Amino acid sequence: MRRSKKWIAMILAGVMAFGLCGCTGKDPGGDKPRKAAEKTVCLTEGIKTGTSSCRETDEAFRKAYNTFAAGLFREARKTIGAEFISPYSAYAALAMVMNGADGETLSAMQNVFGLPADELNLYLKTLADRYNVDQSVSVANSVWLNGDFTERVREEFLQTVADYYAAEAFAADFYDPQTREDMNHWVEEKTLGRIQNMMEQLDPVMVMVLFNCLTFDGKWADPFEVDNTKEEDFHKGDGTVTRVQMMEGEAENYFETETYVGFSKNYEDKYYFRAYLPKEGMTASKLAETLTAEQLTNPGTYDGKAHIKMPKIKFRSEGMDLIPALRELGMGNAFGTADFSKLTKSDELIRISEVMQKTYLEIDEEGTKAAAATEVGMKCYAVAIQPIEHDVFLDQPFVYAIYDSYNDIPLFIGIYE
Repeated sequence: MRRSKKWIAMILAGVMAFGLCGCTGKDPGGDKPRKAAEKTVCLTEGIKTGTSSCRETDEAFRKAYNTFAAGLFREARKTIGAEFISPYSAYAALAMVMNGADGETLSAMQNVFGLPADELNLYLKTLADRYNVDQSVSVANSVWLNGDFTERVREEFLQTVADYYAAEAFAADFYDPQTREDMNHWVEEKTLGRIQNMMEQLDPVMVMVLFNCLTFDGKWADPFEVDNTKEEDFHKGDGTVTRVQMMEGEAENYFETETYVGFSKNYEDKYYFRAYLPKEGMTASKLAETLTAEQLTNPGTYDGKAHIKMPKIKFRSEGMDLIPALRELGMGNAFGTADFSKLTKSDELIRISEVMQKTYLEIDEEGTKAAAATEVGMKCYAVAIQPIEHDVFLDQPFVYAIYDSYNDIPLFIGIYE
């Protein structure tokens, strides 16, 4: 594999780190025996970290992010029947790519994300800086370059995603089957083993693949008592009844609107779980498909505590293609005759060829474990209150989210039915 020493020095001289920044010094494929020429090469190994600015999240960011989050979940539900996604993981992965966009493609992506790329970089660096120092959330990003595309990618692009997203950079041969295994090993390691076989196949003609990984480990501030968990009926959306392990306890905040009731239950480190239970005349599926940014930001009128029941959940998604949902949100230009001229020094035409996400969720009496990985593949398209008690029993389909209360944004959104 050809690499230019001058290129490596230029693009990596300022690579920054926050928590998980930079290569670990280990082959992402582990200790598998391979010839040296075939190995995936970590381009950021041994490079000193750089510095970059950041910006505290504010109302402008929350409005932009929550609009994207509600829209992505709504459209992913409609287009592919998604049950549990991470808007944050998709937002961060595609925000990296936006730094390579220009012209109409850049305009379309900025409209979908609600902010210009340079501002979004500042906000997302602030979030990642915080997440990678607390004990509940961690994020990791990487960029994989195929063959001699390492010589054609713009140094400015890689420097930006390194500075603001701590993206590790790897050079690899996408025709080598081992590269897919290396990618999967990297994702599995960054998600604590929760996301496995992220790349079920690797298109060898792609020029670049980007990953974002997000993990969440939250302990309830007020855990459920194990002895209170009992097998009870759960009424599914199709009218059938199934038996589930139902936990019982209290939640700190009850809220209500004309169409649903719900609650927020706190985790220990400024995160919380929120559930939306539809009232008669509304269904969880309809609520998911009409979810708004306002409902994510202000779910309703708060009115004290709640006595709650909720099922234990263990869920692992298959790979979800997010492109149909992103098209509906207005990002179609990025998947067609796109302009990613800020990504490459050559005249080749590059587009986003795939946006895949896998998620994992486990909720029990002690807390919640969750993870998501989002992969973005790039191709040359020339080639191809009051202490009032309320009852909220989640014994029928409901919508839920896992929130960062410090920034007031949902990291995960799902539906249980």
